[in-house]
Parts: sequence; C-alpha cells; structure tokens
Amino acid sequence: MGCDKTVAIQAARKLNSLLIQEEDYVSSVTGKTISFKEFCEEFLEEKRRKDGRPISDNTKKNYQIQLNRIFKVWGNKSLDSITLKMVNDQLDELTPSNRKALRSLLCNIFDVAMSKGICPDNPARITLTKHVQRQRKRHTVAGLQQIRAHSPLWLQNAIDLSLLTTQRRTDIVALRWDDIYDGYIHIAQQKTTTDSFDEFEVMEGAGYVRIKVDAELQKVLDRCKSAKVVTPFVIHQIPKRKTKNVNKEHWTQILPQYLSEEFLRIVKRAKAYPELKGRQIPTFHEIRALAIFLDT
Repeated sequence: MGCDKTVAIQAARKLNSLLIQEEDYVSSVTGKTISFKEFCEEFLEEKRRKDGRPISDNTKKNYQIQLNRIFKVWGNKSLDSITLKMVNDQLDELTPSNRKALRSLLCNIFDVAMSKGICPDNPARITLTKHVQRQRKRHTVAGLQQIRAHSPLWLQNAIDLSLLTTQRRTDIVALRWDDIYDGYIHIAQQKTTTDSFDEFEVMEGAGYVRIKVDAELQKVLDRCKSAKVVTPFVIHQIPKRKTKNVNKEHWTQILPQYLSEEFLRIVKRAKAYPELKGRQIPTFHEIRALAIFLDT
C-alpha cells in the first residue's frame, strides 16, 4: 500500500468493506448466519446438567425471563455481530445481582457458540465482574430453634429433614416414601435456586445423592408418618379442606412455594430476627448453609 498513511487507511477501509459484503453474500446463500434469538432457543433446548439430564423447568423459566429482555434488543441480530459494548450496555442497566446472573448465562451461551464455530470470541466473558453485596443473612442456631418452636408439625419435620440431609427445599417437599429403601434416602436433586450467592449450589450443582438413614434421621422419618392419612409424600399436611390443584400429585402434598411462604410467615411471627428486614431475612433455603456449617 506504500508509505502514504492516508492512502493506506483508505485502501484498508475499502478492502474491509468488500470483505464484509462478500461475507454477507456468502451468508445469504449458505444460510450460515444465525440470529441471537434462534441460537438461544436452541441453547435452552440442548442445555444439560452436569450429569447429562435436562435442566429443570424452573431453571429454564429463569433463563427465559433473562433472555426475553435481551431478545427485544438483540433478537434478530446475528449472533456473531454482538460486541463487547453491546453486552456491557445491557449489563450496566441491571442491579448487581441480576447483572451477575445474566453475565453468567451469556458466558455459557457464547462459549457454546464458540465451540460450534459460530462466534470467534466471547464478548460476555471479557466484561468485568462486579462485587455484589450480599443481602440475605444466614440462620443462627438460636434463630432457627425459635422458628421451629412456632412451626406446625409438618414444617418442623421439613426443617429437621433439611438440617439432617442438607437438601434443597424442592427436594425436601418432593421426597416420597418409595425413595427410602435399603437403609438409604435416594434423591434425584432438582436445582431451582436463583440465589447467585449460594456457594453450595455452585460447587454441587444438581445430581443423584444417597443418604444413609441413621438413628437420628429415622426418628424424624417416623415422626413424619401420619396415622390419619395414607400419602406418598414424606412431608405433607392435611389441609382444612380438599381443593383441586392441578400442580399437586396428591391432596396432602406441600408445594415448594407454599413451604417458602409459610416459613417466612412463621419467621415473622416468631420474631426470630427482629433486626432484619426485607431480603435480609433468611429463608428456608438458608437452612442448608447452616446445616453444612454445623457439619464441618
């Protein structure tokens, strides 16, 4: 191009323009261009847990909520046209915790795209991570004892099972009597947490676990057995009135959301943590952290 800098720059721009036109033409003929939305939909369908099983419906729903917002801006854009600035523009509009969650999801999406040769790099992974101040506090032994003392029997049983098994809320309420055999509790874990601070979720993910039923755990299981009703679920209650609920397999079943709501109601009634407000109040999920801490 010679020594003339101006001529060289003009020539480079012209060459770049021709290359872009050629790439666009090839893409239109071969159909290789894939939109961000199309790829994300394929990503969600193919996404698997560490053990190869499909991700839970709740996890997929959480991913979909995050992506729907991005689809409004990037939906029809080709995946390989997403730039670092475009990613930062979207992340900067979010709260620190939501930013962290979306950044993690985008990193996964672009990693898969790179592995398939669709993208040359991962613009999400280049973005800076920002420190997020934790709001949710951990349970104390005294606080949880106070909560348990104010709880109905079924919730006491759920608290005790969580403490002894360190399992998630969804796994506790989904536990069935036929999951207990050969002296063990057999659990196919469901990962549903949206708490980006739960280090135990990050380390463990979701999978299959087998828990030995010792004497202490057997006492709790015996207490869970109801003489008044036959039910497939270990954690259950007899409602004041029978109502049809399409989300329930059995009329005595406790749903995860109901467990969370009842637990929070009892926390407030027991005044276990009067100094905490709003999102600072530990939920049922935080029992796991206390159980793991006490076990170490």
